[in-house]
Amino acid sequence: MPSYSSGQFYHDWRYAIKKDFADPSGEPVKYAQDGFRTWGRELHKIPLSEAPNGVSVNTDGSLIAIAAKEDILIYDTTSFSQIMVLKGHVSRIDALAFQPGKPKVLVSSAQNNYAGSAPAEPTIIFWDLDEQKKHPIMEDSEVLKIANQAKDNIVKNLQEAQTRIELSTEEEGRLISAIEPVISRIAKTHSVVNRKFIHGRLQGSFQSEIFSPSGSHFIYLPGNRPISNGKDAWDVKIYSMTTNEDAFTLIGHTDCLMWMGYSPDESMIATVAWDQSMRIWDAATGQQKYVFETKGQNWTGGFSPDSTKFAGTCGNGTFYVYSMVDGTTLVEHTPEAGRGWMRALDWSADNNFVAVGGGHGAGSGILFLYDVEKKQVTQERILSTDACKVDQDTKRFLGGFLECCKVRFVDGGRKVAALTGGDGGIETYDLNTWEKWRFTRPGIDPESEEDVNEDEGKAEESTEKGQKKEKEKAHGGYAMQVWEDQKMGKVFIASMDTDAVRIWDVLMTMGNES
Repeated sequence: MPSYSSGQFYHDWRYAIKKDFADPSGEPVKYAQDGFRTWGRELHKIPLSEAPNGVSVNTDGSLIAIAAKEDILIYDTTSFSQIMVLKGHVSRIDALAFQPGKPKVLVSSAQNNYAGSAPAEPTIIFWDLDEQKKHPIMEDSEVLKIANQAKDNIVKNLQEAQTRIELSTEEEGRLISAIEPVISRIAKTHSVVNRKFIHGRLQGSFQSEIFSPSGSHFIYLPGNRPISNGKDAWDVKIYSMTTNEDAFTLIGHTDCLMWMGYSPDESMIATVAWDQSMRIWDAATGQQKYVFETKGQNWTGGFSPDSTKFAGTCGNGTFYVYSMVDGTTLVEHTPEAGRGWMRALDWSADNNFVAVGGGHGAGSGILFLYDVEKKQVTQERILSTDACKVDQDTKRFLGGFLECCKVRFVDGGRKVAALTGGDGGIETYDLNTWEKWRFTRPGIDPESEEDVNEDEGKAEESTEKGQKKEKEKAHGGYAMQVWEDQKMGKVFIASMDTDAVRIWDVLMTMGNES
């Protein structure tokens, strides 16, 4: 049977659009003056030795936390200089989030569900950055020093043993490599003993929301991950940050939880699962309010800003909107065949539109805006494989690697930002000026863009050689973080690429109109 790898895709993919957002006259939107930017033209770049696992920005926009394997790197968002490193997890971190209203407090979790991770219980750790400064963990240099001392003692004992053994330089190096992780793990484990932690897991994928909007509570999954068989209990815990204990448990789901989150008014909690149900719970009591049954595995969801509606997506390609007033189904929309999964969703600030992203499997990086009142798609972006220089049989595989995997309305709903996995590019559309921006890795877009100004062309030419090498060793990721700085009048976007976190910026129009 023919196969096609992600490595082949990154080599073959060339960006092209089958259909794009259009202005009121029906013309496809054009790039803004600085609208086309490739790697090397980002505002800031935070280099990493491996792809980051996750990222979170605190509510006042002053700090960004990056999960890098087992550690959390904290940077300020002014100069993007590193402030500290949080060490405590002993397996790869899979989710993290700052507490709303508490810019120096965050939670993180590691489930030990990645290949190569060290065996460990799933753990949620609470971090207070001010306390962390007072009680820092053992530095890597100190761990290495202790490992070398242990190595020297072992070498000496082997030389003095009755059956003398002389180690080669290579063997001594392997000895240090074996000892150092053990000492590091011991240091991390002991540091967690002095911190608050929970035996459980956070859900950070598909735009799940870990904290309530006020930060008074957060949602987590207790203990080890159950089997995904449609029979085992997948309970959900609600934890109070005020009392420092569980408030209640949501009981009812029987398969993987994909999305969880609070309503903006904090009166409800929603959970979206593979058990063919989306459930709404009373946030004060934990009692189930509504159960919406679907015909497939469900992926993501979200409440409208006024908390009167809930939108969710099903794996069979159906998009739903439900009334939170009476539980009725307001929208049941299935795009034309071949659209694949839809696993990204966000509401506009005026409660009228939902941005939906999808395309994994049968699709090609679909992004559309849906008018809930008129019950119709008003804007749509679909990628094309026409520019890929491969045979037709290979093109059949390419679309399956493209997925619009995160969407966010920003600037008061005037703009929508979307990340397409595989392509690795981030598009931001201004729905007032009908302009767009694209931030992407080099070498995959057409060499000449009609709407890219000459300055951009010169900048790209000057960094062409460096970008070519960068492209060969790295590619775009599957996650982004978006935040606003009202004082600067900018939207900031962090792209989590395989070699770095790149920071991009777009001017806001909100509050700046003449």
